[in-house]
Amino acid sequence: MAARRTLAIAAVAVIAVLVAASVGAYMVLTPEKKGTVQVFVKDSVGQWAHVNVTFDTVRIHRANATNESGWISLSIENGTLDLASLVNVSALLGEGDVPVGKYTQLRIVVINVTGEMTDGTKVNFTVPSGELKANHPFNIVEDGTTKLTVDIDLQKTIRQANDKWLFGPVVGSVSQS
Repeated sequence: MAARRTLAIAAVAVIAVLVAASVGAYMVLTPEKKGTVQVFVKDSVGQWAHVNVTFDTVRIHRANATNESGWISLSIENGTLDLASLVNVSALLGEGDVPVGKYTQLRIVVINVTGEMTDGTKVNFTVPSGELKANHPFNIVEDGTTKLTVDIDLQKTIRQANDKWLFGPVVGSVSQS
């Protein structure tokens, strides 16, 4: 009787190991489904001849993921863009192939901003937050391309405080196509 019990326990243990190995092999050998995301930026009409913004990082966050594991960085395609020249047009900022699914946040790190007003005045901006943040849910579909266009409202983004010019990015809207 004890021998049968030992044999039954051993059989259950072997089956458990085989099931775990099969699940592990499936997860390793089955490629994660991916889609492409592209992030574009544009601006509204304003008093600036040039606003050259140097971007460092574009990241998106997967829905229901932790703060540590949910962020995915995209490749920067254009590190510096003149936002004042992007009225009614957009320019590709970054893109990448990412796992399919729902995403809820977009973060764009800004490291330097210089500008020139329409009267020729040159300006060096301080970027207080260093980051453009948008909480806008979007979905990445398999073998498709999701295009996000971030409309940065320069009239609200640029402020003068005492003797400093501040660039605190304000997203007018995020549209998906």
